[in-house]
This record gives sequence, C-alpha cells and structure tokens, in this order.
Amino acid sequence: MNNQFKKKKFSYKDILYKGKRLGALCLILVFGAGLIVTSHMNSEIPVHDGDVLVDSLAVSGEENKAGTFEEMRAKLDLERNKLLSSLDSEAEKKRITGYMEKELAVESLIKSKNLPLSYVVMTEGGVSVTVDKQELDTNTVAKICDIVMRETGLTADKIVIQSKY
Repeated sequence: MNNQFKKKKFSYKDILYKGKRLGALCLILVFGAGLIVTSHMNSEIPVHDGDVLVDSLAVSGEENKAGTFEEMRAKLDLERNKLLSSLDSEAEKKRITGYMEKELAVESLIKSKNLPLSYVVMTEGGVSVTVDKQELDTNTVAKICDIVMRETGLTADKIVIQSKY
C-alpha cells in the first residue's frame, strides 16, 4: 500500500519532454492553420513563357502608364539619379553611370542606323532592348544585337531584344 501513495520525484526531464511535445503540437497546429488559410486565398500566378532579364510585368505596366520611350527613359534616369545620390560607394556610382551612358549610346546608335526606336535597359545580368515595332525580322534583330554587343562588350546570350507590342 505504501507504494501507491508515494510522492513522485520531481524531474526536469519530465517538464522538458512535455514541453517538446507541446511545442511540436503547437507548431503542427500553426502550420495546419497556415495551409488552410493559404489554400482559400485566390491568387493566380501568371505563366512564365521564358527567360527575361527584366520584370516583364513591371515593364508592361510601365509602358501602359508612361506611353513613350522618352518618358520611360526619363523615369528610369530619375530613379537611378535618386539611387546615385543615396550611394556612398564610388565604385557603385561608376557602375550605374556606366550603365546609363552605355544605354544612351546604344539607343543613339540604333536610331542613327535608321532602325526602330528602342528603349535599352542595362543591368548586371545583361541588356534588354525593347523595340517600337510590331514584328521584328531577323535582320533587324541581328543589327541591334551587333550594336549592343559592340557597345557593351556582352555576348549575345546576355541580350534580350523584344517588341513593345
């Protein structure tokens, strides 16, 4: 009879193991609630049709808002100038101003060769050229690609040439 009424010895291990089980249970409940909430959200992800060097959703929205290539260029230059004024590193400033100079040089050369009006954006990963022409033929693409390669020193696989339309 004495064994039935013995007081159980206090152990930190019991508290620790019970705490781990409680923590695991709470984690499972939170994860399950998150799954339920996200499964009821109606968010469709657009289908991606290939590699691009710029955010295609932002570009298409920007074109609709801005309208012309000149307005798009002015907006990009304004944003970059704000970025330049906030940077402390001279190397970063030189890199960004180098991008800006090369973009303008490429746009000017494309225009001087009587090719369609273009909007050039240079990034660390490559160059994106948006052309104001409905259908691009291989001759036009080759000429633009050649100009971009000569002016930037990049290879053709780092250049994206796309129609505005």
